[in-house]
Amino acid sequence: MPKYDVFGIGTALVDYFCRATDSFLKKNGLIKGASNFVSREKLDEIHSRLSDSIFARHPGDNARNTCEGVAYLGGKAAYAGRVAGDEDGKFFEDSLHRQNIASFLERGPGRTGKIIALITRDGQRTFAVDLGNGKDYCGLPATGIKSSTFLYLTSITLFSEGSVARSARDAMDIAAASGVRLSISLESPPLVAQNRERIWKILTRTQVLFANEEELKALTGSSDEKTARALASEVDIFCLKKGDRGSSIFSKGEEFSIPAYPAKVVDTTGAGDFYAAGVLFGLSRGKSLDESGHLGAMLAGKIVEKFGATLHDIL
Repeated sequence: MPKYDVFGIGTALVDYFCRATDSFLKKNGLIKGASNFVSREKLDEIHSRLSDSIFARHPGDNARNTCEGVAYLGGKAAYAGRVAGDEDGKFFEDSLHRQNIASFLERGPGRTGKIIALITRDGQRTFAVDLGNGKDYCGLPATGIKSSTFLYLTSITLFSEGSVARSARDAMDIAAASGVRLSISLESPPLVAQNRERIWKILTRTQVLFANEEELKALTGSSDEKTARALASEVDIFCLKKGDRGSSIFSKGEEFSIPAYPAKVVDTTGAGDFYAAGVLFGLSRGKSLDESGHLGAMLAGKIVEKFGATLHDIL
Protein backbone atom coordinates (compact mmCIF):
# COMPACT_ATOMS: atom_id res chain seq x y z
CA MET A 1 0.00 0.00 0.00
CA PRO A 2 1.37 3.49 -0.88
CA LYS A 3 2.72 5.53 2.02
CA TYR A 4 0.78 8.67 1.07
CA ASP A 5 -2.72 9.10 -0.28
CA VAL A 6 -1.85 12.50 -1.77
CA PHE A 7 1.46 14.23 -2.47
CA GLY A 8 1.04 17.95 -3.12
CA ILE A 9 3.53 20.42 -4.57
CA GLY A 10 2.87 24.15 -4.37
CA THR A 11 4.03 27.66 -3.54
CA ALA A 12 4.17 27.78 0.26
CA LEU A 13 2.95 31.02 1.79
CA VAL A 14 1.23 32.50 4.82
CA ASP A 15 -2.11 34.35 4.73
CA TYR A 16 -2.77 37.37 6.96
CA PHE A 17 -6.33 38.65 7.34
CA CYS A 18 -7.17 42.22 8.32
CA ARG A 19 -9.83 44.91 8.08
CA ALA A 20 -9.32 47.84 5.72
CA THR A 21 -11.20 50.77 4.21
CA ASP A 22 -11.85 51.57 0.57
CA SER A 23 -9.77 54.72 0.98
CA PHE A 24 -6.82 52.64 2.21
CA LEU A 25 -7.03 50.45 -0.89
CA LYS A 26 -7.15 53.47 -3.17
CA LYS A 27 -4.32 55.24 -1.38
CA ASN A 28 -2.10 52.17 -1.77
CA GLY A 29 -2.98 51.53 -5.39
CA LEU A 30 -4.74 48.21 -4.72
CA ILE A 31 -7.49 47.10 -7.10
CA LYS A 32 -10.49 46.12 -5.00
CA GLY A 33 -11.49 42.46 -5.18
CA ALA A 34 -8.37 41.48 -7.12
CA SER A 35 -5.07 39.77 -6.39
CA ASN A 36 -2.49 42.55 -6.48
CA PHE A 37 1.08 41.33 -6.89
CA VAL A 38 3.38 43.78 -5.13
CA SER A 39 7.01 44.00 -4.06
CA ARG A 40 7.98 42.67 -0.65
CA GLU A 41 8.83 46.23 0.40
CA LYS A 42 5.31 47.34 -0.48
CA LEU A 43 3.81 44.32 1.28
CA ASP A 44 5.82 45.04 4.43
CA GLU A 45 4.63 48.65 4.33
CA ILE A 46 0.98 47.55 4.10
CA HIS A 47 1.50 45.03 6.90
CA SER A 48 3.03 47.68 9.15
CA ARG A 49 0.19 50.14 8.57
CA LEU A 50 -2.49 47.51 9.25
CA SER A 51 -0.74 45.51 11.97
CA ASP A 52 -3.28 46.48 14.62
CA SER A 53 -6.19 45.21 12.52
CA ILE A 54 -4.73 41.78 11.65
CA PHE A 55 -6.98 39.21 13.27
CA ALA A 56 -5.96 35.86 11.72
CA ARG A 57 -2.93 34.12 10.26
CA HIS A 58 -3.11 30.80 8.42
CA PRO A 59 -0.78 28.68 6.31
CA GLY A 60 -1.74 29.08 2.66
CA ASP A 61 -1.53 27.50 -0.82
CA ASN A 62 -4.15 25.39 -2.61
CA ALA A 63 -2.13 22.16 -2.54
CA ARG A 64 -1.42 22.59 1.17
CA ASN A 65 -5.14 23.08 1.82
CA THR A 66 -5.91 19.83 0.02
CA CYS A 67 -3.25 18.00 2.01
CA GLU A 68 -4.81 19.31 5.23
CA GLY A 69 -8.21 17.98 4.17
CA VAL A 70 -6.77 14.53 3.49
CA ALA A 71 -5.05 14.49 6.88
CA TYR A 72 -8.26 15.68 8.57
CA LEU A 73 -10.05 12.60 7.24
CA GLY A 74 -7.35 10.36 8.68
CA GLY A 75 -5.41 9.99 5.45
CA LYS A 76 -1.71 10.36 4.76
CA ALA A 77 -0.63 13.49 2.94
CA ALA A 78 2.74 14.98 2.04
CA TYR A 79 3.61 18.50 0.88
CA ALA A 80 6.62 19.92 -0.94
CA GLY A 81 7.50 23.58 -1.44
CA ARG A 82 10.04 26.20 -0.43
CA VAL A 83 10.14 28.52 2.59
CA ALA A 84 12.77 30.83 4.01
CA GLY A 85 14.41 30.74 7.41
CA ASP A 86 12.13 33.51 8.67
CA GLU A 87 9.23 33.57 11.12
CA ASP A 88 6.64 32.85 8.42
CA GLY A 89 8.69 29.90 7.17
CA LYS A 90 8.84 28.42 10.66
CA PHE A 91 5.11 29.02 11.13
CA PHE A 92 4.32 27.25 7.86
CA GLU A 93 6.56 24.30 8.62
CA ASP A 94 5.22 23.95 12.17
CA SER A 95 1.66 23.94 10.84
CA LEU A 96 2.45 20.92 8.64
CA HIS A 97 3.71 18.99 11.65
CA ARG A 98 0.70 19.94 13.79
CA GLN A 99 -1.68 18.80 11.07
CA ASN A 100 0.13 15.49 10.45
CA ILE A 101 1.21 16.43 6.93
CA ALA A 102 4.57 14.96 5.98
CA SER A 103 6.95 17.80 5.17
CA PHE A 104 9.17 17.78 2.09
CA LEU A 105 9.89 21.50 2.43
CA GLU A 106 13.19 22.97 1.35
CA ARG A 107 14.63 26.16 2.80
CA GLY A 108 16.16 28.79 0.60
CA PRO A 109 17.26 32.42 0.57
CA GLY A 110 14.80 35.30 0.47
CA ARG A 111 11.46 35.55 2.23
CA THR A 112 8.59 33.10 2.65
CA GLY A 113 5.60 33.87 0.44
CA LYS A 114 2.91 36.05 1.98
CA ILE A 115 -0.60 37.29 1.24
CA ILE A 116 -2.43 40.05 3.05
CA ALA A 117 -6.19 39.72 2.63
CA LEU A 118 -7.80 43.12 3.15
CA ILE A 119 -11.50 42.85 3.99
CA THR A 120 -13.65 45.92 3.52
CA ARG A 121 -16.98 46.64 5.24
CA ASP A 122 -18.95 45.24 2.30
CA GLY A 123 -17.25 41.85 2.82
CA GLN A 124 -15.13 42.04 -0.33
CA ARG A 125 -11.57 40.78 -0.20
CA THR A 126 -8.61 42.42 -1.83
CA PHE A 127 -5.29 40.59 -1.86
CA ALA A 128 -1.79 42.01 -1.70
CA VAL A 129 0.51 39.19 -2.76
CA ASP A 130 4.21 38.38 -2.84
CA LEU A 131 4.93 34.72 -3.60
CA GLY A 132 8.37 35.14 -2.06
CA ASN A 133 10.77 32.28 -2.55
CA GLY A 134 7.93 29.76 -2.95
CA LYS A 135 8.09 30.24 -6.72
CA ASP A 136 11.77 29.27 -6.61
CA TYR A 137 11.19 25.73 -5.32
CA CYS A 138 13.49 23.43 -7.26
CA GLY A 139 13.30 20.14 -5.39
CA LEU A 140 12.29 16.79 -6.83
CA PRO A 141 11.18 14.48 -3.98
CA ALA A 142 11.10 11.35 -6.12
CA THR A 143 10.90 8.93 -3.20
CA GLY A 144 7.83 10.63 -1.76
CA ILE A 145 6.07 10.92 -5.11
CA LYS A 146 6.69 7.26 -5.94
CA SER A 147 5.22 6.29 -2.55
CA SER A 148 1.88 8.04 -3.23
CA THR A 149 -1.47 7.17 -4.75
CA PHE A 150 -2.00 10.67 -6.20
CA LEU A 151 0.25 13.55 -7.17
CA TYR A 152 -1.74 16.78 -6.76
CA LEU A 153 -0.88 19.98 -8.65
CA THR A 154 -2.70 23.18 -9.58
CA SER A 155 -2.54 25.22 -12.75
CA ILE A 156 -1.10 28.11 -10.70
CA THR A 157 1.90 25.98 -9.76
CA LEU A 158 2.30 24.47 -13.23
CA PHE A 159 2.33 27.85 -14.95
CA SER A 160 4.22 29.89 -12.40
CA GLU A 161 7.06 32.05 -13.68
CA GLY A 162 9.49 30.49 -11.20
CA SER A 163 11.37 27.19 -11.07
CA VAL A 164 8.50 25.56 -9.15
CA ALA A 165 6.75 25.06 -12.52
CA ARG A 166 9.69 23.04 -13.83
CA SER A 167 9.75 20.99 -10.63
CA ALA A 168 6.02 20.30 -10.97
CA ARG A 169 6.40 19.10 -14.55
CA ASP A 170 9.35 16.89 -13.58
CA ALA A 171 7.20 15.48 -10.78
CA MET A 172 4.57 14.58 -13.38
CA ASP A 173 7.15 12.54 -15.26
CA ILE A 174 8.12 10.66 -12.10
CA ALA A 175 4.46 9.99 -11.29
CA ALA A 176 3.76 8.66 -14.80
CA ALA A 177 6.77 6.36 -14.70
CA SER A 178 5.82 5.05 -11.25
CA GLY A 179 2.11 4.40 -11.78
CA VAL A 180 1.13 7.31 -9.52
CA ARG A 181 -2.13 8.93 -10.60
CA LEU A 182 -2.05 12.61 -11.54
CA SER A 183 -4.69 14.99 -10.22
CA ILE A 184 -4.87 18.56 -11.49
CA SER A 185 -6.99 21.43 -10.18
CA LEU A 186 -7.62 24.34 -12.54
CA GLU A 187 -7.33 27.63 -10.68
CA SER A 188 -7.93 31.22 -11.84
CA PRO A 189 -10.01 31.59 -15.03
CA PRO A 190 -7.68 34.27 -16.50
CA LEU A 191 -4.67 31.98 -16.01
CA VAL A 192 -6.57 29.05 -17.56
CA ALA A 193 -7.54 31.16 -20.58
CA GLN A 194 -3.92 32.27 -21.08
CA ASN A 195 -2.64 28.70 -21.02
CA ARG A 196 -5.36 26.75 -22.88
CA GLU A 197 -3.05 24.91 -25.28
CA ARG A 198 -0.59 23.94 -22.54
CA ILE A 199 -3.42 22.72 -20.32
CA TRP A 200 -4.89 20.52 -23.06
CA LYS A 201 -1.51 18.80 -23.43
CA ILE A 202 -1.37 18.12 -19.69
CA LEU A 203 -4.91 16.74 -19.63
CA THR A 204 -3.85 13.77 -21.74
CA ARG A 205 -1.73 12.72 -18.75
CA THR A 206 -4.30 13.53 -16.06
CA GLN A 207 -6.47 10.98 -14.26
CA VAL A 208 -8.54 13.31 -12.04
CA LEU A 209 -9.40 16.90 -12.98
CA PHE A 210 -11.11 19.52 -10.82
CA ALA A 211 -12.57 22.78 -12.15
CA ASN A 212 -15.41 25.15 -11.38
CA GLU A 213 -17.80 26.48 -14.03
CA GLU A 214 -15.81 29.66 -14.69
CA GLU A 215 -12.61 27.67 -15.16
CA LEU A 216 -14.36 25.20 -17.45
CA LYS A 217 -15.61 28.09 -19.58
CA ALA A 218 -12.14 29.64 -19.68
CA LEU A 219 -10.75 26.36 -21.01
CA THR A 220 -13.47 25.34 -23.43
CA GLY A 221 -15.62 28.41 -24.09
CA SER A 222 -18.66 26.86 -22.39
CA SER A 223 -19.64 25.77 -18.90
CA ASP A 224 -22.63 23.52 -19.68
CA GLU A 225 -22.71 19.85 -18.77
CA LYS A 226 -22.48 18.75 -22.41
CA THR A 227 -19.07 20.41 -22.47
CA ALA A 228 -18.21 18.79 -19.15
CA ARG A 229 -19.06 15.35 -20.55
CA ALA A 230 -16.82 16.00 -23.55
CA LEU A 231 -13.98 17.08 -21.29
CA ALA A 232 -14.44 13.92 -19.23
CA SER A 233 -13.40 11.93 -22.29
CA GLU A 234 -9.94 13.49 -21.99
CA VAL A 235 -9.39 12.34 -18.39
CA ASP A 236 -10.52 9.40 -16.29
CA ILE A 237 -12.55 11.51 -13.86
CA PHE A 238 -13.75 15.10 -14.14
CA CYS A 239 -15.23 16.86 -11.11
CA LEU A 240 -17.20 20.02 -11.93
CA LYS A 241 -17.64 22.24 -8.87
CA LYS A 242 -20.82 24.34 -8.87
CA GLY A 243 -20.71 26.20 -5.56
CA ASP A 244 -23.89 26.03 -3.52
CA ARG A 245 -25.42 23.84 -6.27
CA GLY A 246 -23.05 21.05 -5.38
CA SER A 247 -20.93 19.25 -7.96
CA SER A 248 -21.12 16.79 -10.83
CA ILE A 249 -18.67 13.95 -11.40
CA PHE A 250 -18.20 12.45 -14.87
CA SER A 251 -16.28 9.25 -15.62
CA LYS A 252 -16.44 6.78 -18.51
CA GLY A 253 -20.06 7.53 -19.35
CA GLU A 254 -21.18 7.60 -15.72
CA GLU A 255 -22.46 10.75 -14.03
CA PHE A 256 -23.00 11.51 -10.37
CA SER A 257 -24.76 14.54 -8.96
CA ILE A 258 -23.41 15.48 -5.54
CA PRO A 259 -25.47 17.98 -3.51
CA ALA A 260 -23.83 20.69 -1.43
CA TYR A 261 -23.98 19.89 2.27
CA PRO A 262 -26.02 22.28 4.44
CA ALA A 263 -23.73 24.86 6.02
CA LYS A 264 -23.78 28.25 7.68
CA VAL A 265 -21.43 29.99 5.29
CA VAL A 266 -18.84 32.24 6.89
CA ASP A 267 -16.09 32.15 4.27
CA THR A 268 -15.87 30.17 1.03
CA THR A 269 -12.06 30.32 0.84
CA GLY A 270 -10.63 26.83 0.35
CA ALA A 271 -13.94 25.11 -0.37
CA GLY A 272 -12.69 23.73 -3.68
CA ASP A 273 -9.40 22.58 -2.16
CA PHE A 274 -11.13 20.65 0.61
CA TYR A 275 -13.63 19.20 -1.85
CA ALA A 276 -10.68 17.82 -3.82
CA ALA A 277 -9.23 16.42 -0.61
CA GLY A 278 -12.38 14.43 0.12
CA VAL A 279 -12.63 13.06 -3.41
CA LEU A 280 -8.97 12.04 -3.59
CA PHE A 281 -8.99 10.51 -0.12
CA GLY A 282 -12.07 8.46 -1.01
CA LEU A 283 -10.61 7.26 -4.29
CA SER A 284 -7.28 6.37 -2.69
CA ARG A 285 -9.11 4.24 -0.14
CA GLY A 286 -11.14 2.36 -2.74
CA LYS A 287 -14.44 4.17 -2.30
CA SER A 288 -16.85 4.68 -5.21
CA LEU A 289 -17.06 7.94 -7.13
CA ASP A 290 -20.38 8.73 -5.46
CA GLU A 291 -19.00 8.07 -1.98
CA SER A 292 -15.86 10.06 -2.73
CA GLY A 293 -17.92 12.98 -4.03
CA HIS A 294 -19.94 13.04 -0.83
CA LEU A 295 -16.74 13.08 1.22
CA GLY A 296 -15.63 16.10 -0.80
CA ALA A 297 -18.96 17.86 -0.30
CA MET A 298 -18.87 17.14 3.43
CA LEU A 299 -15.39 18.66 3.81
CA ALA A 300 -16.33 21.68 1.70
CA GLY A 301 -19.36 22.18 3.95
CA LYS A 302 -17.11 22.16 7.01
CA ILE A 303 -14.52 24.61 5.70
CA VAL A 304 -17.05 27.27 4.64
CA GLU A 305 -18.28 27.46 8.23
CA LYS A 306 -14.84 28.64 9.38
CA PHE A 307 -12.84 31.70 8.57
CA GLY A 308 -9.80 30.97 6.42
CA ALA A 309 -8.78 27.82 4.56
CA THR A 310 -8.04 25.66 7.56
CA LEU A 311 -10.02 23.48 9.93
CA HIS A 312 -7.49 24.13 12.69
CA ASP A 313 -7.42 27.14 15.01
CA ILE A 314 -4.05 28.74 14.33
CA LEU A 315 -2.68 32.22 15.02
